[in-house]
This record gives sequence, structure tokens and C-alpha cells, in this order.
Amino acid sequence: MRYRRRHNHVWVVIALLIFVGSRCRDNNSPPRTGRTADAPVPDLGEIDKALVPEREAQAREGVAAAIVIDVSGSMDDRVSDAEGRRARKIDVARRAARDLVAQFATYASAHPAEPVNLGIFEFSRRDGQADCRPIIPMGPPDPSQADAALARLDPEGGTPIGQAMITAKLALDATGLSRRHLLLVTDGENTDGYRPADVATAIAKRPDAEKPSIYFVAFNIEARRFNGVRDAGGIVLSAANAKELNETLDSLISGKILVEK
Repeated sequence: MRYRRRHNHVWVVIALLIFVGSRCRDNNSPPRTGRTADAPVPDLGEIDKALVPEREAQAREGVAAAIVIDVSGSMDDRVSDAEGRRARKIDVARRAARDLVAQFATYASAHPAEPVNLGIFEFSRRDGQADCRPIIPMGPPDPSQADAALARLDPEGGTPIGQAMITAKLALDATGLSRRHLLLVTDGENTDGYRPADVATAIAKRPDAEKPSIYFVAFNIEARRFNGVRDAGGIVLSAANAKELNETLDSLISGKILVEK
């Protein structure tokens, strides 16, 4: 009788080990949304909630643009610069962003009666930091302030594109300005957090007054990887090197963003 009881106890222990092992395998399965393995799996309703402005800003005519720059680790890689030499992607992006700030400052000087707000954001997944961080808060374009801020860009970490879009969209909302533009430059696919296609789809469902125009520049990566953003109404363009990046950004600024009303 004692032998039978001990025998039954062994099978109970084995069954428990099998059950615990299967639970561990389930918990370690890759998440379906691009989030890190220890993060909860969100639903689209979570994105919808994240896009709601904290407070309603006073509506007014004017231009607001958020330039969002990928500073993940891959931006330390090199591409051809305007002179055909090899340069770090982050240095190429830094020079392009300086040129954009100068264009916004010129436009603001030529249209003193029209409010012009510009913000520059960096994004990457880093321990102890927000996924998307303003390096120049939304406000009138200031080239000297931009030079100092852009000089501090440093590539490191993962690529949380969706969260960067949410942060930039909320910053645009806070301006209350009528013409809102979200311009994002990235050299990689989303690795952390919400998928950019899901965020673009959720933005498209927001009230018209909240919807920014979305421009994606795929820098040294195939533009087709962001077809989901295009399907949601965004404009997706590619740039393989410094020359193409400058030309692409210049065409967006002159042809889409800083246009006469």
C-alpha cells in the first residue's frame, strides 16, 4: 500500500512539472505586436486611448510640424554622404535636420502674422528613458537652439516607431494650430512597442482637427516595409543616401508642409 501511494505521488509531481513547463513556454512566446517579451500585449483600443489629447488646446490658424528622428543603434552605421564619402547615418540626419530648421525659420520670418511651431524629437528604446524625447520642444523655429540640440544626438537602443508617432501627435495637438505635420525619419523596422501601421490607422480615425499629415522617410531601408502606414493615408518615401535624404526632405517641406495657403 505504501509503495502504491509513493508511486502515485511521483506521477503527481511529474504532471505538475509538465504543466509548469508548458506555462513557461507560453509566457516566453514572442509577442505578436513587436513589444518586448516581458511587456503586455496591447489591443488597438489601447492605442486609441493613447492618442487622446490630455487637454483641448485653443484652435488657431498656423503651421505646426514635428520632426521625429530615429536615434536607434543602427543609425551609427554608414552611408554615402553628399560628397560620396562614407558618413554615419546620424550625422547625415543631423545635417538634414539643421537645414529643415533653417527653412522653417525663413518661412516664419516671411510670414510674421502666421504662427509657425516646430519641434524636433529623437526616439529609441533605452533603459530608464521615454521612447520618444523632445530635444527641441514645440515652438518658433530657432536655428541656434537647434544646432546645440542636434549636436547631442547619439545612436543607441531599439526602434519604437509607433510610440514615437503617438508622442509627436500629442505634441502637435497641444499647439492647437490648424495645419499639423508629422515627419518621421527612420532607417529600420519597428522593434519595440506599437506597430506604426496600427498607430497610423488609429490616427486616421481621430477627429479631423486632430489628424496630422504623416510623412515617413525610409532612410537606407525599403519603403515597402511601411506599406501599412501608406495604406492608412501616410506618405512614405525612400532615401538611400545623404543626397536622396536631402532632396526628399526638401521636396516635402516646399511641396507639402510650408506651402502658401
